[in-house]
This record gives sequence, C-alpha cells and structure tokens, in this order.
Amino acid sequence: MSDSSKSTHLFVLIHGLWGTASHMETIEQFIKDSLPDSTEDTITTIKPSCFRFWKTYDGLELNSKKIVSEIFYEIESLKEKNNLNVTKISFIGYSLGGLLSRYVIGLLNDLKFFDKVKPVFFTTFATPHVGIQFFNDNIFDITANRLGPYLFGKSGGQLFISDYDKILVTMADPNEKFFIGLKKFEKLILLANIRNDRSVAFFTSYITNYSPFEDLDQIKISYLEHLPQVKIANKVVTPKFVDLTRTHKLSPQDKKVFVGNIQEETPFIRRYKWTKILIIILLASFAVPFWIPLVFFTSSIVSVYSFIKIKVIKAPMISDHWKRVTSFVFDHAPIDPEDRKSGMERREERRTLDRHESFRGDTSNMAEQTVDRVLYAEEQLMRKVSRTDTIEEENYGSIDDSESNECEDNDQPEETIALVQMDRELNDKVIAEKIATLKDYSSFPLFQDQKFKLPLNKEKQFIVDNLNTLDWIKIPVFLDVWNAHDGIVARRGMKTNAKGSSTIGLWTSILRNHLKTQTDGSS
Repeated sequence: MSDSSKSTHLFVLIHGLWGTASHMETIEQFIKDSLPDSTEDTITTIKPSCFRFWKTYDGLELNSKKIVSEIFYEIESLKEKNNLNVTKISFIGYSLGGLLSRYVIGLLNDLKFFDKVKPVFFTTFATPHVGIQFFNDNIFDITANRLGPYLFGKSGGQLFISDYDKILVTMADPNEKFFIGLKKFEKLILLANIRNDRSVAFFTSYITNYSPFEDLDQIKISYLEHLPQVKIANKVVTPKFVDLTRTHKLSPQDKKVFVGNIQEETPFIRRYKWTKILIIILLASFAVPFWIPLVFFTSSIVSVYSFIKIKVIKAPMISDHWKRVTSFVFDHAPIDPEDRKSGMERREERRTLDRHESFRGDTSNMAEQTVDRVLYAEEQLMRKVSRTDTIEEENYGSIDDSESNECEDNDQPEETIALVQMDRELNDKVIAEKIATLKDYSSFPLFQDQKFKLPLNKEKQFIVDNLNTLDWIKIPVFLDVWNAHDGIVARRGMKTNAKGSSTIGLWTSILRNHLKTQTDGSS
C-alpha cells in the first residue's frame, strides 16, 4: 500500500429475494454512524444493485458473480477516486442475501482474495441457511412445498433444495470453498426471527432442528436483561434480543398469571382482534380472486424467462477482473481504462436506481407482499390463534419482567443517529456481558423438549450439523409486528419499525467491541 493511501474496511450489504439495495439502508446508516469511532480504518459501504427485483430469481451462481464484479469495481474506484485501499472486508446479508454472501465468499476464497484483504464480520439477518420447508400437514403447506421450487426461478429450486446440484448442501460441506472461506471470518453472527416471519422460519435462520415458537401462547418469552432503552422517532423501545436460557414453556402455575408476550409500541393492527379478523376477510375477498392469480402468473413467467436468460447470458469473468484489481490496487500499475469507466457507471447506477424504482420493482414488491399475506392468512386460519395475537387493550403495557430492569439514567450522555438517540458506550458494555448467554446453547430449556424437534431430512440435517461447527453468535429476535421479515432490518426506515432499528443498533455494538479490541491490540 502506498504511503498516501488510507486503509479502509469495506462492508458489503446484500439484499434478498424480490429486493433492492434500499432495503439495506437502515443497516448501512447504523454502520456508518456507529463504527467509525471504534477503528482506525475508514468505514465504507457498498450495496450491490446488480441483481435487484426479479433478477433475484437468477440463482446463486450468476448473481454472486455479478456481486463479486461490482465489489471489484468499487475496490478500484475507492483506490483511484478516494485514495482508499480496501484492507478489510465484511458481509451483511439479508434473507436470500445471506446465502448470496456465502456463495460470494466461496468465489473470493477460490481467487485467494483473502490473502490480500482480511475477512472480519459475517452477519445474516433472517437468512434461510437450511433452505425452506413448511412442516404442517395442511393444504397450504403441502402446496407451498410442491410449488415453491418452481415459482421463484432457479433461486426457488435452490431455496427448497430441489435443484440438481443441491448447492445449499454443498455450501455446508467443510471441504468446499464456501465453508472454508466462511471459516476465515473473525466474527460470525446471525439474527433470526422467532415469530411473525412467514418468509424465513426460525429453524432455518437460526440453523437448528428445533421449532419451539409455533404455539406462542404456551411460551413465556424472556429477553436479555438490562438492555438499554433507545428513543427512535419519539418512541422509547428496547432491543428484542431473546434470552433462550430463560424463555420456557408455561407451567400450569404460569398460565394462571400469564397475560401474553406483550411489547411496547405494538402496532394498532396487532393490538385488536377485530382488526385482524377484518384483514383476513379483506384478504379472502380481494387477494385470493385477483392478486394471487396475478402474482403467481407473473412469477411463473419471470421464472421461465430467468431460466432462459441464465442459459444465454455471460457471467462476469471474475478471475480476469481480480488480476486487474491486484495489478492496480496492490502492485500500483495503472488502472484499466474500461474498469475505470465501469466503476464510475456502477457508482452512478447505485446512486440513482433506488430513487426511481421501475415497474419491475413495483411488481416484485407486490409479489413479496402477496406471498406474505397468503401465508399470514394460512397461519391464522389453519392454526389456533395465540393469546399473544389476541390480547386486548386493557392488558397492553404489561411488559416482560426483563424489560422492567432496563438501564435508565437520564444523566447518561446520549448520542444521536439521525432519528435515534442511544448510548453507544452503554450498549457496548451491556452486550459484551451478554454474549456468553447467547452462546449457551446447552442451557436452552425449549431445545430439550423433543416435541419441538423437526423431522429434517438427511440433507438439511447435514447443513445444520456442519454449519453449527462454526463459532456463531446467534441472536434470536422477537418483533411483535405484522411482518418481522421486513422489520428485522427496518427496511422501510427507522420510523416504521423502532424495535427493529433498536435491534440493529445493539448488533452494531458487537461489531464495535470487536473493532475496539483490534485497535487496542495494534496500538
């Protein structure tokens, strides 16, 4: 690295199915505002936009090569335009983006990328590491399992592990480049919704063969104790990191006093039973006859187009590109003129695309919302509605005991991240003390009950067993919102989901603590 170049830590934020780079904006904002004072490196981010909307149907291989190419262009642009040398890299994947991140890491490992750039953090939010499967014996789940592999292009087959290559199984093989590359990262973190995520179930995002939260009115949810409150857009909330060492099945005595797993700032439609009944009626009368056929038809057409496109389109030549990156960034040769031009174009594309979402963006968003609403209706109609979902207003405000012990000190300094007021240093201190609890898997009462164990097939069990040999920090999250899959990354903005935003804020403290340790160690 030249004397005048500054070391930079590049965070790659990868969105999910039907998604767009804008879904990662809340996470990006927290990274940019929370991390710079904990490291000597410049913090930079990139949200690849090369596989947005319906392009997410094109499968892991093609989209991952596109992402790698976009990363390489940005590394060159950072060097040329900003005098920054990428010396460290981290990946943050949301939903399908977590699987894409793992595939990208495998490609980079093959190129010996990590000999030049140090891998630091790998985090997934609500990612189906074990694939997708519905386990209930009803017409909805049976139909979803049979149609799912064909409705979402090549990505659908891979998600349901019905593809010929069984790529998710391969990615969990300790002898494969994907696993070897992932193992090189200093911190592996995952966040998993325990409930209200109808896109990615708890078992697959938490990498487990247990699913204890289907009947939530039989479970007492406890959160990590003494987590600091955060004020977001005038809403005072607490991060919803679930403490699985204290979360337990209700005893007969518990049931006498249990009023529900109630949270602060619960949305209106979650508080009242009649609003949910009305929504189900509207779904049945409007979504079923019109939206569902339209979405399924559109998705099927796009799937066929995607399969054809994959056969025709030429994937980026990432090996040749990496040689040019190495020559320019690390060996100080002149930049390739075509790379300079493409890098500038990619930057401009990322700046403008999300401001002008196209018809494809509107229709892909419609597809996602329709699928979520169908699964919500199935959940309400085919299963017993839990007391948590039907709690009346008079019980609202009876918060879990762990939340009553939150650290509150009006004299403590507050730091503002846009609409967010939080004490970062206090967050850092508290979460450092809680990591051991998050990793104390043998002390989870719900994981001792065989009733909650899923009948995973050999392929899925292979994935679970191998991925769990890695040193994860696993964070179960409970958001009492309509769509926790949306909320866990607050993808519609901080104002929309204060609890999701506070959860992201606390997650950044895990990163901050690690970066501060590195900085102290090098000083």
